[in-house]
Amino acid sequence: MARQRYLKNAPITEALIDIHVEPKAGLTFEGLREALGALDFGYYVKSPIAHGLFGFRRTLDGNQAETTAAAEQIGVRMHSADELYVAQCRLSGFTLSRLPPYEEWHNILDETKRLWTIYTDCLAPQRVTRVATRYINKLQLPLQAGESYQTYLQKLVDVPDDVPQAVASFFQRFELVDVESAHRVILTAAQEPVSPPTPPSVILDVDAFVPTSLRPKDDQIWAILEQLRALKNRTFFSSLTEQAAELYE
Repeated sequence: MARQRYLKNAPITEALIDIHVEPKAGLTFEGLREALGALDFGYYVKSPIAHGLFGFRRTLDGNQAETTAAAEQIGVRMHSADELYVAQCRLSGFTLSRLPPYEEWHNILDETKRLWTIYTDCLAPQRVTRVATRYINKLQLPLQAGESYQTYLQKLVDVPDDVPQAVASFFQRFELVDVESAHRVILTAAQEPVSPPTPPSVILDVDAFVPTSLRPKDDQIWAILEQLRALKNRTFFSSLTEQAAELYE
């Protein structure tokens, strides 16, 4: 595993903080849009967020199937003026994403705190039901076709010896539990389809989260996020070899 430290050229393509809520009774999409649209806090509405609904039902004669499809608007996607932050304000929660270039944790955390105050003041959610931080990394690995991924990825992509060694694509997903804290992390590793001899591009997605039942103004939300950040970092560096980490110093 790689030693944990600050990586000047970290391969982060998106970093986000996500908070799920139990909404105020009777809150609608129109109410959400009007409440947020009346404020000026440095973001503009980019587009609505829709949730797709699909149904399948047999007719009374049993010989023909009927399908239905609909889209329900559940929130709005808002961008900062510099296009570096994307805020998703939904009936069911709030997500803030930081796009490249990534800066530091405290920047996205401070901006989340600022926007969370606006979200809770406007929409008055009843409870916080889930807290998460997720980092999506894109690793450009200088591997030749057939070379072992173990040079860069710790205990991932271990191809059996007696099969072809040139990997065109792969997908691995683990949901892991930290027994002491009950915090969870979803670790996903995937290679985008590639034709050798093109070097592989590997997505390493680390999603650390925990179910909660907290008041929206409870400072424990931020303490939990710091713990999840530590779990995220531990998972990320444990997934890499030292040789991989050195690529991004």
